[in-house]
Amino acid sequence: AADFVAPEQAKIEYLLLDAAALQSQVKADPTLVQGFYDANKSRYTTAEERRASHILINVAPNASAADVAKAKAQAESVLGEVRKNPAAFADIAKKSSQDGGSAAQGGDLDFMRKGAIPGPFSDTLFAMKDGEISDVVRSDAGFHIIKMTGTRGGSVKSFDEVKSQIEDQLRLQEAQKLFAADAE
Repeated sequence: AADFVAPEQAKIEYLLLDAAALQSQVKADPTLVQGFYDANKSRYTTAEERRASHILINVAPNASAADVAKAKAQAESVLGEVRKNPAAFADIAKKSSQDGGSAAQGGDLDFMRKGAIPGPFSDTLFAMKDGEISDVVRSDAGFHIIKMTGTRGGSVKSFDEVKSQIEDQLRLQEAQKLFAADAE
């Protein structure tokens, strides 16, 4: 009986699916690339940031009317001093600001995005021009005198700068669809 037994054999066929190979076969349609860029410009925009210095006269949000009036009068007095000599803003901030975090740096708050300091402070800052000094602005912390000292960002990368990145992304998406269809 052993002479009549054939060894067991198996015939195997297989298919290798390679997503990278599929991606290299896919071409990105230039009109789709341009359309993707136009529809997603916000992805390629850097947020505008503004640099500010300020002088803060503290007053509690629940302070009495007399305390608020006293703090506002003090802020108006400091504003008058700043308007007489705008170049001395940093020195006046060191001397008069009650913000423990920024007074020692001449009131410098560094760069911030809109809404980083919520409320009227941010609204006022993002309505100002470079070098401009605000009127007295009330916030929950007290009264501010704001000087806008710089702007950065707020620019959109050109289509040419991001074209190859978009093409790669669209090719990858199409290759994934083909891979899923082939795997099915």
